[in-house]
Amino acid sequence: MAKIAFPNRGDAPADLCVILDRMPAMAPVDMLAQSPVLARQFLRLARAQFTTLELTARNREILILSVAAHFHCEYEYQQHIPISQDAGVDATLREAIWTGKLDADEVDAQDRALIEFVRSVLRAPSVPEPTMAAIQAHFCAGEIVEILHLTGFYWGFGRLCTVLDIEIETPDGLTSVNAVANLSNPKPW
Repeated sequence: MAKIAFPNRGDAPADLCVILDRMPAMAPVDMLAQSPVLARQFLRLARAQFTTLELTARNREILILSVAAHFHCEYEYQQHIPISQDAGVDATLREAIWTGKLDADEVDAQDRALIEFVRSVLRAPSVPEPTMAAIQAHFCAGEIVEILHLTGFYWGFGRLCTVLDIEIETPDGLTSVNAVANLSNPKPW
């Protein structure tokens, strides 16, 4: 049971209700509706992340799985199994990320650079030079900025789930991702 009560979707401002009604119920998003301003901005940013980044969907999912594994956010990890599968992340790599056992023979250099960079970002305020050099060898400057931002975004989302003890829901394939990606821009958004 969540440590604070979920808001009633019907009590949210009308424009937010319109947005939430276009999506399947997701406990963390419902919890964000405790702060309608935050919920609107979260959904706007989530939409951009699934539709307009330079970073590929596969790399985005490796990043999200890495954040979830680092902070033991089972909710985030479970929700992104079907999403990452659709983006081309195989079960062996997902398991290696979750367990932290990244066999050099099984994880290619670009994936390893991304995973290690995300881990370094989560551990300290700066990253070692070899880690920075490895990420720069595989990703352009714009992608690196996106990686940094997404790492923080999913850290916050994961902490919402872990700190408030949000119950893990069975993922329903790509329904939630498609719903976020297809949100239009209602006014005021």
